[in-house]
Amino acid sequence: MSARKTIAFGNRAIGSGHPVCIVAEIGINHEGDVAACARLIEAVAAAGADAIKLQTIDADANYVRGTKSHEIFSGAALTREETARMFALARELGLEAFTTAGDFETLAWVDALAPAAHKISSGLLTHTPLIERAAATGRPLVVSTGLGTEDDIARALDAARKGGAQDIVLLHCTSLYPTPPERARLSRIGQLEKRFSLPVGFSDHTEGTLASALAVACGAVMLEKHVTLDRTRAGFDHAISLEPEGLADLVANVRRAERMLAAPQGETPSKDEEAARERYLRCLVAAHDIPAGTALSKENIAIKRPLPGRRGLPPWEYERVLGLPVAKARLADDPIRAEDLEERP
Repeated sequence: MSARKTIAFGNRAIGSGHPVCIVAEIGINHEGDVAACARLIEAVAAAGADAIKLQTIDADANYVRGTKSHEIFSGAALTREETARMFALARELGLEAFTTAGDFETLAWVDALAPAAHKISSGLLTHTPLIERAAATGRPLVVSTGLGTEDDIARALDAARKGGAQDIVLLHCTSLYPTPPERARLSRIGQLEKRFSLPVGFSDHTEGTLASALAVACGAVMLEKHVTLDRTRAGFDHAISLEPEGLADLVANVRRAERMLAAPQGETPSKDEEAARERYLRCLVAAHDIPAGTALSKENIAIKRPLPGRRGLPPWEYERVLGLPVAKARLADDPIRAEDLEERP
């Protein structure tokens, strides 16, 4: 099955040539408080993000009792009805909504909410039965590659395609919280795209917004960043998250990066640079007064930035015109043009 370079994501498109999709990862930073989740979604919309992502994890179905994960997720779950309300709120505010479901039963009821995609988190990368089941829904898959080897990623993609998936986005990420700058490995974005021929994004676990903006320059088509209302709160993902103001900065920086990377088709240089070419590029001029009939030489030719509207031949003509006589006298700094020369027979 051939991979698609552009995929549908709710009402948006993801891939080269489309705006980078900025996903605010709410996860469980709402701590099980649906009102806090609603405030986060409203803040995310105001900051200009494109989508929200939750984590919809049944603690008993995903984690062994006594583990830290079981403890955290047991106290931070939204009900099915609350999750549906949050999806509806996100859509009312113009956001796409999706979530990570970690087991078959949760996947089924989440799918009934028509998410923009199903998220396969790094911790689920080797859960090929779940990946195949998620693919069978016909929805796009967003697959994080943190913790995964090349073989793990390939195996996950095989499961996705076995389930019928056609629309897949890989997310490069480093599963360190926070990720030190030297471990961000942003060059991996291009490597994954080349290796698997899929659109690739970046799940950013670094502090701040620089890595996300740089990821756009590396070809990322989707960005995922944790958000919170208060980074000082203990536990969960608050400490590695952006507050609404930080998310707004990230959105602004990403959009600036897109404008910087964009190039008008067929314009090299662009039309608005033509005037600058006329002003700044050097050309051949008379080094001093040259009487008519005098042969050009290294002594009487200069290469300078000319006066406006008085361009001579370009510097690459220098060697060719040596020895040619000027047809009419040239004053110092006059341009030396083709029509001013007596060409060799």
